[in-house]
Amino acid sequence: MSDPFKLFAKTMFPEAKIIADHFHVVRLFNPLINKARTEITGDRRSNPVRKLLIMNGEKLEYFEKRALYEWLKLHPKLNELYHFKEALHGFYRCRGYDRARRALIALTDRMALSQLPEVQKIRKTLLKWKQEILNYFTTGLTNGRTEGFNNLAKLLQKRAFGFKSFKNYRLRLLSL
Repeated sequence: MSDPFKLFAKTMFPEAKIIADHFHVVRLFNPLINKARTEITGDRRSNPVRKLLIMNGEKLEYFEKRALYEWLKLHPKLNELYHFKEALHGFYRCRGYDRARRALIALTDRMALSQLPEVQKIRKTLLKWKQEILNYFTTGLTNGRTEGFNNLAKLLQKRAFGFKSFKNYRLRLLSL
């Protein structure tokens, strides 16, 4: 989700439908949540709350949710950031373009009422990328396959301790 990418895609492929991948949209809140958490707990990476805050709330067990919500009650800023992140997760569970459009409008309207500047900044980003975000609901496409190929290429290069010849690297990638 970068403006130069969007401009390049629109220039080079004017008929293409640009889609903002849902992983990258939901991930917008993670750095803000981590920053707020480190202000509270310090940079203790072993803190179990760290992992729970970043995970999708739907995948948490009952006792994990309960402990997390009790902890969040003590920290209102982090609580608000977390619930907006979860609202974005919920937004992507919508079925159909029209429902998603209404849900996105409702979410950005709720975000407009927030006093946190971080939430306002993400709201502006969501509004700026509104059509690209909603395009996901018409196509259902993500860039997961591309990310998987990139991961394979990086893993291959790491395992081989680097290739001296690009030709050999290319041949090895093509053989996967």
